Amino acid sequence: MKTVRNLIIAVLCALGSVPSAPGAGIAAAPVDRAAAAVVNGTVIFQDELDQFVEFSLSHRRGAGRKVTDEQKKRVERQELDKLIAMELLAQAGEKLNPADLSQKIQARRQAIGSSVPRDGSVAAPPENRLDNTARRDVLVDAYLASRGIDAIKVPEADLRAYYEKNKAGFKKPETIVVRHILVKVDKGASPETQAQARKKIEGIRDRIGAGADFAVLASEGSDCASAATGGDLGEIQRGFMPSEFDQVAFSLKPGETSGIVKTRHGFHIIRVMERHPETVRTFEEMRDFIEQYLAKDYQRRKVEEIVEELKRAATIDIRIQ
Repeated sequence: MKTVRNLIIAVLCALGSVPSAPGAGIAAAPVDRAAAAVVNGTVIFQDELDQFVEFSLSHRRGAGRKVTDEQKKRVERQELDKLIAMELLAQAGEKLNPADLSQKIQARRQAIGSSVPRDGSVAAPPENRLDNTARRDVLVDAYLASRGIDAIKVPEADLRAYYEKNKAGFKKPETIVVRHILVKVDKGASPETQAQARKKIEGIRDRIGAGADFAVLASEGSDCASAATGGDLGEIQRGFMPSEFDQVAFSLKPGETSGIVKTRHGFHIIRVMERHPETVRTFEEMRDFIEQYLAKDYQRRKVEEIVEELKRAATIDIRIQ
């Protein structure tokens, strides 16, 4: 089973805060490392939490947004909730005594290590932290697998209901199959150069009008890479080419050839080969996409339920304010 860490983290973002439950019998953190929380006697250290908080806030700062103290506190609590849930799932996985645990941990450790950039842009985590993270991931995966996360199937009725509800989002836009001939004009070209380019494209247009083969002329005279295939751009939709091109191309009927069209690239002659009107993709076309999407949503909800169940049976002491 692939690690479900990303799924879990996405799930935990939606979970509410874990209620503080201080009480007797909670293990104390070593004096040199402050505890952010204690979960069934296992300490989640503040320095570990700080790394996750800083990583989360770095995205906001990178986008130029200021981070207030209130926002930082909220992110700190969210990240702590994730770590608590991960710890609860890992503890549940530990009780299963998974087979080949050491080999799986080693494989996961290597996968984590290989994901760290080697250019020094990100500091490699300490060896003991790599080991702990790998162990936790493997145990979490094992426990969720035992709870049937991998076996979740979306009912056919739900797939069809989702399709009907979201049909408007499954539209396939109007497309055309088109060829073109381009005489390129660089930006800032002199009036003389532009005049020469126009004279060339007018000559090509005259030859087309006289019955010359469009694809042959494109192969011989087009400045576009599509010249190698007779000017064939394939099936395109609006926005693939400049707006001036689209305006003319999408007004043509199959077999029609345009006049001279100027865009930022230069001068074009366009021929439409086929038109395909806007349609709605069928359920059969969208089935796999919908199933994958809903399966993830079903897994997310299942993980939420499992975490809440583990919370109710746990002793959790929140140490941050």
